Amino acid sequence: METDSLRLLASTIGIAVISSIGGWSAERQAPVPHPAVPAIVEAFANHRLVAIGETHRNQQVHDFIVLLLQDHTFLPEGGDLVVEWGNARYQAVIDRYIAGDSVPHGELVAVWRDTVNILVWDAPVYERFFDTVRSVNHNRSLNARLRVLLADPPIDWSAIHDRSSWERIAASRDRFAAGVIESEVLARNRRALLMFGSGHVENEGAFDRYDKPRRKRLPNLAELLQARHPGLTFLVLADWMTPELDVHLAGWHPPALARLADGSFDDVHVGPPEGTLLLKDLADAFLFLGPTRSLTVSTPSPEIYRDRAYMRELVRRNAIQGGANTAELNRLQASLR
Repeated sequence: METDSLRLLASTIGIAVISSIGGWSAERQAPVPHPAVPAIVEAFANHRLVAIGETHRNQQVHDFIVLLLQDHTFLPEGGDLVVEWGNARYQAVIDRYIAGDSVPHGELVAVWRDTVNILVWDAPVYERFFDTVRSVNHNRSLNARLRVLLADPPIDWSAIHDRSSWERIAASRDRFAAGVIESEVLARNRRALLMFGSGHVENEGAFDRYDKPRRKRLPNLAELLQARHPGLTFLVLADWMTPELDVHLAGWHPPALARLADGSFDDVHVGPPEGTLLLKDLADAFLFLGPTRSLTVSTPSPEIYRDRAYMRELVRRNAIQGGANTAELNRLQASLR
């Protein structure tokens, strides 16, 4: 099964893993859940970078991120938060905002609206993230504050008029993010929490031997970091959850984290048991955020799209990108009539 097909499955059902038929064998120990916040904090003791792979707009992932940021044990001496959902062109804007300065809302929203990909970051959990960091920093000493690094390339949409121009920038996203981490985190001997869609921060190469026909692809962010700094990054999956796995994790209390190398996930696949890779091949840990029936989506307010200038620009950008968001844009426009 190709990776894109698996991702489509995951986006349909939420955060997911498909287990082998029959579940864990009787002689194998059951997965051991650990309270997720202390587990992430502990991971920083041995890793400079901890990456959480999110399902875009998943409410429970972002509720956990807020819980983590607000915990006094999280990067208590300060550190960095590197995010996919911000245009690096506006780094100075977000620096001012999380420092507590007054920033006009129209200027602030450009941070997540003017990214390489459109629409997805309009969900309220992304603005809430920046608000949370601003609030947390208000209660920290100056030297212990958290810094947000915007890791999407500094695209200027006013200069983008054709698909090839957009595609060149889109193809550089993981490489640009790796450069931000190299120069702003590692070169300064800092620690950072990385928050990206899971396709950027999992061992994507594990899919290669299963893809037919074999796809041509660039290395993702996790692979770029691991190639230069083996073992430096601790990868946490926060997707691939299914009702099959619900049965085995029924006694867990979210948010919980399990290390995938402890042997208890040795027969858990990310597709049918025959011909698909094991979950443990993708990351170091699995973040459980609740059974599938409890997982929800953060939905943008329709009021955002009453801004006719913004809607016209979204339609223009969508045409440049090839129309991937046409159905959602049509639905949004119809809801405003």
